Amino acid sequence: MVNYLVVFLGGGLGSLCRFYLSTLVNRHMDSFFPYGTLTVNLLGSFVIGLCFELFDRVAVPVEARILLTAGFLGGFTTFSTFAYENSVFLRLGQYRHLFTNFLVQNIAGLLFVLLGILAVRLTFKFILR
Repeated sequence: MVNYLVVFLGGGLGSLCRFYLSTLVNRHMDSFFPYGTLTVNLLGSFVIGLCFELFDRVAVPVEARILLTAGFLGGFTTFSTFAYENSVFLRLGQYRHLFTNFLVQNIAGLLFVLLGILAVRLTFKFILR
């Protein structure tokens, strides 16, 4: 039960930080490109790399690991977990898994966003007839 509370608290803090940082960066950029999201994703990827390498070298309590990774970074960005998992495939020489995960997650993710948009549009089109 404690682990769920730790993830909940860390996730809330991570989400708040993601919103703040992304908004701050986008406010200072004069571009349509989502620099705020890019900043959050790259920073989250860097921090999760730091965490997992640190966890291999230093005794860190399980609750702190969960708070930082599944909690804070999970709320901050799930892209960091995606990047870390791909780095594990790369380190292990599992190139087929690396490319499959990379392509499927990106292509399927985009397709699912488009399917969600289409579902709402079709639903509203049907309802508003």
